[in-house]
Amino acid sequence: MLFAAGAFAEDGYEACVCGFDIDVREYGAIRRENTLSAALSEADYIILPLPYSGDGKSVNAPFYSGKINVDDVIDLRGNALVMGGRLNGILRDVAIDYYEREDFAVLNALPTAEGAVKLAIEQTKRTLCGMDVAVIGFGRVGKVLAKTLVSLGAKVTVYARSAEARAWAKVFFCRARRVDSINSHLSEHSCIFNTVPERILGEGELSKISKNALLMELASAPFGVDTQAAKRYGVRLCIAQALPGKITPKSAGQIIYQTLKEITEEEEK
Repeated sequence: MLFAAGAFAEDGYEACVCGFDIDVREYGAIRRENTLSAALSEADYIILPLPYSGDGKSVNAPFYSGKINVDDVIDLRGNALVMGGRLNGILRDVAIDYYEREDFAVLNALPTAEGAVKLAIEQTKRTLCGMDVAVIGFGRVGKVLAKTLVSLGAKVTVYARSAEARAWAKVFFCRARRVDSINSHLSEHSCIFNTVPERILGEGELSKISKNALLMELASAPFGVDTQAAKRYGVRLCIAQALPGKITPKSAGQIIYQTLKEITEEEEK
């Protein structure tokens, strides 16, 4: 979020942040306020983080010793346009959820894929070139991930439900198989990336995975992997969440900035 604020400042906006105890000057010409009222007093746009909250009551602020109540943001917003990520409750009625936008999801797929590759190399302690790799699902992240893995020389198999997705996988120089055939082939793969946010890998599937293989969960909760079953079968499971913010925070901030700019321009028309 600090990198996003810095991008706005660089674009000529007066950028103010609240909810940070750390020194923010290294992120650009941004001003830090200690109180919410001071931060929002002249705001035209109010940007909440992704996710905006962990409990629905206070704003997600891991670098802040205090607490920012969501209700206070709503009360003090005035005429400002409020934008946040993964909104729920009353905020869905008074704010715009940038996480749900297609342009944000597409842009976010690249740092997610690159972060997954970084983690896979670290966890397996080997190059991906020549490795037999599976990508389950061929949505935004699956497409970018498969293309990235192929470019690194991995032998990539894509498991997808639709014939259209499997056709695109072949165009990307991947082997393509139906999801319902996955049980017959899981033991072949040294690294498996799941991008499907619904249960794909249960007891039966997890029992087929090689003990030396790495299974990486990229989908959102409740995940496509039965995590408890994975423990029982000794599967090496890596839950890789929020990779853009954790591994490439500057790029993640730039993506938030670009998405919010699109929103503000649309709202001004």
